[in-house]
Amino acid sequence: MQDFIDKIVKTLNTNGFPDKKVSLPTEKMYEAADNRGLSFNKVMDQMKNDLQIESEIGPEKIIFTKVEPVQDFSQMGSDDMMKKAQEMMASMDPAELKKAQEALMNMSDDEREELMKKGREMGLI
Repeated sequence: MQDFIDKIVKTLNTNGFPDKKVSLPTEKMYEAADNRGLSFNKVMDQMKNDLQIESEIGPEKIIFTKVEPVQDFSQMGSDDMMKKAQEMMASMDPAELKKAQEALMNMSDDEREELMKKGREMGLI
């Protein structure tokens, strides 16, 4: 299985991964795994667990993305948090940024107030 995973990762890297999301044809990926006697779903699980590579399987293509590690912000100062938030926003593609803005706009007044309260407590506002 590891040889197959290595081949997938090499293909992804050739196409700009992990800086970019990369897609590969769904049917061909399942066939390639099957030809090696492997379960493609198990291959994807191992890639997620071992390499933090997430996959979104669609009917035509599989989109691979690198999972960002969850960071513990509790030990950061407010300047560090602002810098990290700006970095995260800068690295979002326009669709992700729009989705985050829409989520904020769809919050109830109480949810927005709670978010503002947390921001104040953390010294961000």
